[in-house]
Amino acid sequence: MPTCQNQAAARHALPQAPMPVHDRRITLTIPCHEDATYDCALMGVGVGKARQGAVVQHFELCDNHTELFQQIDFELVQDGWTRSHSAPPVRKY
Repeated sequence: MPTCQNQAAARHALPQAPMPVHDRRITLTIPCHEDATYDCALMGVGVGKARQGAVVQHFELCDNHTELFQQIDFELVQDGWTRSHSAPPVRKY
């Protein structure tokens, strides 16, 4: 079973500038050694809060990081950002 790709997903989908989710984003820089159980299609940061020109990539995430990305995504939307999830997470295993 593949390992969680939390670090790559965070670099791709989450803005680097300080924001309301900054403390939780920092936790995603720690490597995760859990088995990946979900396939998540995440939009890149793109240009501005609308993520214009963002590229969608798929990342395999563990249960905990899938939930964390959904929480962060919700808070980013509250802050005016377009959702980072281009589709709901799909359980693979």
